[in-house]
Amino acid sequence: MTNTAVVVVGAGPVGLMAAHVLGHKGVEAIVLERRESRTGRLECARATEEIDLRSRAIGVMPPSLDLLDGVGLADEFLCAGVRAATGVVHDERSELGRIDFQGVHPRFPFVLAIPQWGTESILASAITGRPTVEVRYGVPVEKVMQEADGITLCCRDGSCCRARYAIVCDGAHGSLAQAAGISRREKTYRARFFMADHHDLTNLGDEAHLWFTPGGAVESFPLPASLRRWIVQLPSGSPLPGPEDHVDLERMVNTRTGYTLDPGGRTWQSSFAPQRSELSRFHRGRLLFAGDAAHTMSPIGGQGMNTGFADAELAATLVAGRLDGRLNGGDAWAYYERARKRAVHAAARRAWAGMRVGTITGRPGSWVRSRVVFVALRTAAPLVARHFAMMSIPMRQASARLPRRLTHHGDPHKAAE
Repeated sequence: MTNTAVVVVGAGPVGLMAAHVLGHKGVEAIVLERRESRTGRLECARATEEIDLRSRAIGVMPPSLDLLDGVGLADEFLCAGVRAATGVVHDERSELGRIDFQGVHPRFPFVLAIPQWGTESILASAITGRPTVEVRYGVPVEKVMQEADGITLCCRDGSCCRARYAIVCDGAHGSLAQAAGISRREKTYRARFFMADHHDLTNLGDEAHLWFTPGGAVESFPLPASLRRWIVQLPSGSPLPGPEDHVDLERMVNTRTGYTLDPGGRTWQSSFAPQRSELSRFHRGRLLFAGDAAHTMSPIGGQGMNTGFADAELAATLVAGRLDGRLNGGDAWAYYERARKRAVHAAARRAWAGMRVGTITGRPGSWVRSRVVFVALRTAAPLVARHFAMMSIPMRQASARLPRRLTHHGDPHKAAE
């Protein structure tokens, strides 16, 4: 039996962020990851799938860079990513306007483009500098037992970890929420998307570009190593392509944008159907759920991972406060639930709205969309930039000023969990 203060379940970006916050505060923590390595196979409750981190999030927003700066990692991210300070919006005929991020943040006036495997690599490598944190791969958690003064997590290899608290970041298909009796609402949207990374031979530079066309949307983002990601909306009614299916993304990009891509320059491909899901509650007893383990949303707009980072930072801050006796457990967990659900709902609404507007097809709807987008970018560009940079998400950094009522002045061990 291993004893520690906190167990973090899951070593994806959100779990590693929680571990960094705990380590930064000097809290002893063990991270348990079911994959054998960062790019290994994952066995989950619903399927066995190959994890390819390149298929995930690529945008780190200014609020997340603030959080990373708080644990001393922002500079590493800035060195590894591409700073996209401008977004350009087009329809099928012309440029509709530009989104300038220069004024959204005093230090990070851009969206940092970095593939998720890069994000996870930086976080995982930096963990070695946290003497109070240990990461263990290949140890799926299969059973959780909560007691009055702690929690025990038993793994498939027969090992067990005893801790005061656990922060669960095991993804949308993790089994711990269901085991804790927490239900999840789920919805899959009808839109289908295909994406690929190409060697960038365009003249688009470090700008992000978005095309709204009657045949479907196209998004394009710069990536490190002279790569560029292209995301195309598939025709209505298209099935979701499998890993080996051929999709002529290059033809769709050329038809909708005029840019010619070399099929031989494609370095990777994937597809996705946007989903929305949310647990009925984000904590139970000594378990706190964060990131995809608590909620998922459409990836359009890059809200999901960044929302998970904020979950992790607040959860780790509150757990650290409980451990040193500063915070009341019952009030702290209620605050976590309220703060994160408010932020999650705002982010999910934005992701849904962006997807809904972006996936309008046909000429009449596209004409109306173009006029609306043109006016919005001419009259409210700064607000649009703050919106896309997640600077206007409510309670996006809820740990910055914790309510005074959370402070516990009596015996911390008598505070409600």
